[in-house]
Amino acid sequence: MNDDIRLQALFDSFQPTPTDSDLFTERLERKLALIDEIRQAQAAQIRRYRMVVAIAFVTGIVIGGGTLAFILNAPTDVPLFTFGINFYPLLLIEQNSRIISAFLSSLMITTCIIAMLNTDDMARRMRRKSI
Repeated sequence: MNDDIRLQALFDSFQPTPTDSDLFTERLERKLALIDEIRQAQAAQIRRYRMVVAIAFVTGIVIGGGTLAFILNAPTDVPLFTFGINFYPLLLIEQNSRIISAFLSSLMITTCIIAMLNTDDMARRMRRKSI
């Protein structure tokens, strides 16, 4: 009986050192878990990029279309805005307000489309790297 207790204590106190294969397996499992976390983070980032692209596209189309519709529906002989000052640079801007507004709205639409294409390309490159 006393020997059984001693044997039990001996077995309980035995802490074998992990072998190389055990350490390798543990490291491999940790690395695989980290890889899965990175893939999940990249997938979430790609989803966010796609959402931002869609929002930028819709915003650019709506605001640009609204601005162009306003410019085209306003009377042609009346400037879009007036400064009320006879200072030449401001008078030049006032007289060419339609062209300037059309240019700025086209620039805004172009910027939104380029941002959409750039973000989509970046998301595709990220997806290619993660595979």
